Amino acid sequence: MKNFKPLNISSVVLTLLISVPAIIILSHIFLGSSENWEHLKQTVLGDYIFNSLYIMVGVAFLTSIIGFSTAYVTTVFSFSFSNFFHYALILPFAIPTYIVAYIYGGMFDITGTVTTFILNLFDKRLDEVIFFDIMSIEGAIIVMSLVLYPYVYLISKTYLRAESASIIDASKTLGLSQWQIFYKVIIPISRPAIVAGVILAVMEAVSDFGVMDYYGVATFVTGIFRTWFGMGSIEDAARLASLLMLFIFVLIFLEKLQRINKQYKSSGKDFKPISKIKLKGGNNILAFLLCFIPFFLGFLLPFTQMSYWFMLSYHEVIDDSFIQILIQTLIIATFSAFLITALAFIFVYNVRLSKNKTSDILTQIVKLGYSIPGAVVAVGILSFFALIDRYIFNILTLNILISGTIIALIFGYSVRFLAISINNYESGFSKIPSSYDDACKTMNITPITTLRHVILPLIKNSVLASFIIVFIEVIKELPLTLVLRPFNYDTLAILSHEYVNQSQIVQSSVPAMFIVGLGIVSVLILARNMIKD
Repeated sequence: MKNFKPLNISSVVLTLLISVPAIIILSHIFLGSSENWEHLKQTVLGDYIFNSLYIMVGVAFLTSIIGFSTAYVTTVFSFSFSNFFHYALILPFAIPTYIVAYIYGGMFDITGTVTTFILNLFDKRLDEVIFFDIMSIEGAIIVMSLVLYPYVYLISKTYLRAESASIIDASKTLGLSQWQIFYKVIIPISRPAIVAGVILAVMEAVSDFGVMDYYGVATFVTGIFRTWFGMGSIEDAARLASLLMLFIFVLIFLEKLQRINKQYKSSGKDFKPISKIKLKGGNNILAFLLCFIPFFLGFLLPFTQMSYWFMLSYHEVIDDSFIQILIQTLIIATFSAFLITALAFIFVYNVRLSKNKTSDILTQIVKLGYSIPGAVVAVGILSFFALIDRYIFNILTLNILISGTIIALIFGYSVRFLAISINNYESGFSKIPSSYDDACKTMNITPITTLRHVILPLIKNSVLASFIIVFIEVIKELPLTLVLRPFNYDTLAILSHEYVNQSQIVQSSVPAMFIVGLGIVSVLILARNMIKD
């Protein structure tokens, strides 16, 4: 164990480094008010709070209904294409929310392709029909729910598959119908899984920038950018970021609170897997439609439209400049994924070796980074580097600039995505009994040899999964990259966003298609691993 003291020190140093941006952001709550802040309070702060809460409630409602109903149907019943929907219902994960928002805006806004087609088909004007404005806060809620419901679907499906059929059998002996079993038994025992998935979806929604910016919805995240770039006040932007962090931490606290004493598991000796019920006739059609509609609206429709736009515009978008941006994106994503996967291993392996509470607490602190929106992380990192420039580099008269460099960008990705990698490792290590380590010790095998020849071969799938998921998350990330990237260093996400800002929706589909293509591969790997587990 003495040989691994550096591992303990590394965990402590890395935790402090990664936590500094969040600490700096939260410290702005206690700063005195400025003139800009008073103006914000009197004008738009109320809108930021109301809209953020409205989005949280709306997304929670829709994702819980869509996600859990599809998870229940595909777990308990067998129907036409049910095996296909196991994969298909996860595919909305492959398309970033802001890309779906761009596509739906281009299809269903006042001058959208679908809107224009329908009006021409029936020879109507816009003022002669009932028109739902997709470019609204309600439209944003619907679009994000169609993309984020897989959070609830995946967690609920995993939970239900681990539940014993004996509970359902016991319910049937009491004379309960299938519908009564669903709302009196299945929903109550699944509540922890539903809430856990909903919390993740809500955290993603409330911290979204691309959708809200394009749809013109005033939230904390859009407010951070407007305050920073519009008013030129990073301090007041950081104060808004601190309020958003409090929002997120309250959500995390509520999720932890609802899980206390809410476990409804069958005992191991009574466990037996749920046998799927074969549906026929009308019930078969209903189950198919229940799964097809969210798959169609969340993936198939936007993907089809994006593919059509891609075919129209790829020849004018893909040039030497585009290839350069693609290469830059792949390089930064590959290097970041490699680094983050390595850093996450340090934390998790340190917990396994040290077996003390402190190591576990350090890991949990680092995992909070994923709950912090990208825009907030970016503000915290810039504030952190500004302090370094002011109090270290200036005093030492060092001509060094970190802000606006690749170092700042990779640091931001590390703060944001370390949790994803750690979760993958924890899942992999949980399947390796500690007796393996003890057996190696009794044979006088060194920890390094144990790591190389025992541990790493057993967790290679977790390493690969971690690398792929972080790789895709980096490619998709928009607000953090938008703020921290070096000058003239664009990624596919930035390029797609810039095309949209220039009202070139069709052209934006080209970089978006590359992002989605990479995302589909990762989602299919995720589904395949889920089946293996």
